[in-house]
Amino acid sequence: MEAIILCGGESKRMKPYIPFNKALVDIKDGKTLLEYQVEWLRSNGVDHVVLAIDVETYTRLRDLKPELLDIVNCSIEERRLGTGGAVVKALDLLSSDAFYLMNVDDIILSDEYEPKKLLDILNDFDGALGSILLGGTRFPFGIVETESFRVVGFKQKPFLNFKVCTGHYAFKIEGVRKYFPLLGNFEDEALQLMAVDGVLYSYELNGEWITVNNVKQLEAARKKLAAIDFYGEF
Repeated sequence: MEAIILCGGESKRMKPYIPFNKALVDIKDGKTLLEYQVEWLRSNGVDHVVLAIDVETYTRLRDLKPELLDIVNCSIEERRLGTGGAVVKALDLLSSDAFYLMNVDDIILSDEYEPKKLLDILNDFDGALGSILLGGTRFPFGIVETESFRVVGFKQKPFLNFKVCTGHYAFKIEGVRKYFPLLGNFEDEALQLMAVDGVLYSYELNGEWITVNNVKQLEAARKKLAAIDFYGEF
């Protein structure tokens, strides 16, 4: 199995708390978020990991964690291409006809899930060119229940009754070639076009996932991962 990790973002919502890409932020015991995700993939049977990474982050990674570069390949963006363009560029480093794709900042905590489940969908359904991992999420605010002007109850950050994308995908190479932009984000239009054409499928996560988009979520992720063993050394 092969996988691409998207880790070339600017992490604007994390600055100035961290002056570099959040992929390289410490997540537990001196290990970076990127290291955690590479270990997670390798522990789940992924043989070949490609980092879709920008020049600045690659340079810092080379200085900070050179041992990581011994077990991954890097598709380096001289200029930012967006998620779609980054994936298209990284295809040159793949050898199979399908691959797993994930955002570096979307962390799966379920022991019941493995990347192979998304990849299997591409073979299970005729015409499938892509699959998305769906998960549950909470409403970010507390809901207030009222009767006229009187408050009668609260629901603190309840779970929503619909599913969201967890930032984990699987695609066939032909699907990327057909739908992904050379410059720009694939989430903006490519996924919608694939859905309209009936070539995009889904798998529902049975368990928890967390995302790291801001400082508050980073601290929450650190607390969650503090109770979880890493998946092994390189």
